[in-house]
Amino acid sequence: MSGHKIKAELRIRELMVEHKIRSVSALHRLLIARRVTVSHSQLLRIVDNKAEHWKVEFIEAFAELFNCSVQDLFRFEKLAVTEASADALAQDKDSGVSVGE
Repeated sequence: MSGHKIKAELRIRELMVEHKIRSVSALHRLLIARRVTVSHSQLLRIVDNKAEHWKVEFIEAFAELFNCSVQDLFRFEKLAVTEASADALAQDKDSGVSVGE
């Protein structure tokens, strides 16, 4: 079985550059000013695409802050899935384990 898997990544660093936000600390201050509660370390994981999940509140705040649509926050990449990785994905899906995080 072969096919494709979609990988989604947040474009926060790119948007920070476009909006002249020079650091994650500056972004953190802007979010706090909007009453969005997030730790600096969690925000860093989100910005570096290392977070396994995001709160809807964060996505809404980023869209508002960067004046863009939710779709503009993400980059989507289609990945080829080989037979071996498709089998592993199916096994992990059955066991409830998240692959690729």
